[in-house]
Amino acid sequence: MTANNERTLTFNPDRTIQQTLSVLSGLGQILSTVKQSQPTKRTTQNTYTRQNRPKACNQSDPGNQTASRLKVNTSIPESSSSRHYSPGNQNSHLPKSGLVSDPVSSSSHQLVQGHQPGAVSKPDQIIKVKSSKKYSVKIERDRSKCYINGICETASGELLITDRMNCRVKLLDRTYKVVAHCDLPGKPRSMCSIDSSLVAVTVHNEEVHFIRVTNDQLKEERILKLQHNCKGIAHHHGNLYITDGEALYNYTLDGRLVSKMYKDKSETSCAVSPDGDRIYVANISSNKLVTLSRDGTVISSLTVPDLSASIYGRPGLHVTDSGQVLVCGYYTHPVVQVDRDGRQILAEVVTKNNGVSLPLSVYYSKHTRSIIVGMYRNNDIIAFKEQ
Repeated sequence: MTANNERTLTFNPDRTIQQTLSVLSGLGQILSTVKQSQPTKRTTQNTYTRQNRPKACNQSDPGNQTASRLKVNTSIPESSSSRHYSPGNQNSHLPKSGLVSDPVSSSSHQLVQGHQPGAVSKPDQIIKVKSSKKYSVKIERDRSKCYINGICETASGELLITDRMNCRVKLLDRTYKVVAHCDLPGKPRSMCSIDSSLVAVTVHNEEVHFIRVTNDQLKEERILKLQHNCKGIAHHHGNLYITDGEALYNYTLDGRLVSKMYKDKSETSCAVSPDGDRIYVANISSNKLVTLSRDGTVISSLTVPDLSASIYGRPGLHVTDSGQVLVCGYYTHPVVQVDRDGRQILAEVVTKNNGVSLPLSVYYSKHTRSIIVGMYRNNDIIAFKEQ
């Protein structure tokens, strides 16, 4: 009767919901239809769908009284996920597909004309460009000519680029001026966005560096060390896709191996569609763009002329927020657009006639509606305005 037990609760949140929300255009749709049953009666029937609101808590619930006496300790882990895996059976808590489940997509049941929030809208609409302008990204501390092999964008419209030969990540403002940089311990190989202000960069020494943009500055948050080479990298809803020159792997953000998805011996790049249903792997030795399903099944294999990049780089590969697939043809200088399933080349978006020479990276900026191209041994990037 005199014992006074104190209980401590520790909550480990699953932060993948933040990454999901950051790419959604909205939380859903309201479907409203007006249907007139009989003209003579002049009656209408309104049907609509809306989100259910949670019921208010019952103040008389004894459970609330119990909770008020508990001491709660909230602990946010460094990991992005609260899922735990035992070393003996890493796949025991994974869905049957072998991929990390998406807690949001499983609850999106209300459809409006076949559309889901964040889904691919016009993946095969050809991008056409008009005017272009060059911008220098060289800084005083650069010892070599720039070698821009990666481009990403923050939610506020700032650009991040990787400069391989100078071993740096550079931050550009909305006027394409370099405002900050971050030195890396080795040559960067590839880069992808993680959330609205965080990018992941693969480095020559089997590492993935996570770098965040904060107040116009670049800060390294953490380093993920793997047991193999880190070359191409892509991200979608907590899933990291990494190539090592031998295969394509699927990891969680905290470095837990989910599956070995696809074998392909070559210098490869990878990218993923906005809905996560298509994964693209570009192979420089065979000049092939391979399209995979979410579970790693090969959907198609397309020959892209002169997909081969220089011996030091991956083929330039990017998927826009609308699902349009852009690939750099290195030696013939074009940036081509491929259909969503990777079965045909739809168009040459920019070519040598537009001033492009040995393209290494390509990115579509939704803020400026421009295609940004980085090139081999070139201090300039080129921004092409969309028509």
